[in-house]
Amino acid sequence: MTLVACHVPITEPPRIHIAAAWFSMGSDVGQSVEGPVHRVWLDSFAIAATQVTVEEYGRFLEATGKMPPPYWSDPNFFHPQQPVVAVSWFDAIEYCAWLFAMTGSHYRLPTEAEWERAARGGAERMLFPWGNDPPISRPAYHSR
Repeated sequence: MTLVACHVPITEPPRIHIAAAWFSMGSDVGQSVEGPVHRVWLDSFAIAATQVTVEEYGRFLEATGKMPPPYWSDPNFFHPQQPVVAVSWFDAIEYCAWLFAMTGSHYRLPTEAEWERAARGGAERMLFPWGNDPPISRPAYHSR
């Protein structure tokens, strides 16, 4: 991958520290690949506070000359502060390597267990971080 000058300043994503702990991973009521629920130990780790935005990923595309992912020009997915969509695993790995080259800080994709622990926000044996009610039941579900 060739790096070129980027006209937009690179900022490191804010990170959240997740303490080492045991947690219950998986679901007994989801898809078959999600079960059974099992206990997992994770050492402490840091994870980005938000997903990579269209604006942040655009800096990577500008600096590297890579082709944008599918839906890049779709107006439903192009707000600068929305999470970027349809990025392949390989492109995500390249983004992490590029961010390391630009900042000197190590970045990588979270493991499945790390992502689930962070996404659960401490909620054990719940379907969602807010409980067991489906997303459509949330007050702001239909607002834009």
